[in-house]
Amino acid sequence: MSFVLFGVGALALLFVTVVVIGMLMPQRYEGETQVLLASSAEEVWGALLDHDKHPMTGKMKKSVQARQDENGLPVWTEDMGRGELITVRTVEAERPERMVREMTAKAVPMTSRWEYFLEASGDRCKLTIRGETTIRSGSWLVPIFRVMMVLGGGVKKGFDIQIDMVADSLGIKPERGS
Repeated sequence: MSFVLFGVGALALLFVTVVVIGMLMPQRYEGETQVLLASSAEEVWGALLDHDKHPMTGKMKKSVQARQDENGLPVWTEDMGRGELITVRTVEAERPERMVREMTAKAVPMTSRWEYFLEASGDRCKLTIRGETTIRSGSWLVPIFRVMMVLGGGVKKGFDIQIDMVADSLGIKPERGS
């Protein structure tokens, strides 16, 4: 019986520790990544526009629902399951050089802003993604989510996942710097 109580106590202590650490973590996270892709900027741009194949939530998405465009730019909702809906808006687009997307979550008070920069380099394209994610307080899930985000690779990991999905759909491998 004492072994069970010890186990339950240890799990409770671990949970409280994670929550406290998460509460002490910053609200804002930034990242940047850059790759060279063996495709034209126009091809990469087209792939980025396919939000069903290349969602901002990566492989966590269960489905994507297109919504009415705003100012002629795409808007959609990504369903991550269990009622977690993410709304993504393309807020700026200068084809095929620059795109800005904003993502808003409901269950966790989180917003992200990703900027995509595409630069033609011969028959290849240099793609840079720079962005920030803000995870505000407001739910008991927030501290846990902050810890998971940092342990999972942070904002940059999300960029790398999306780049890998885009490269895969184009049948190429991204060339990452060291």
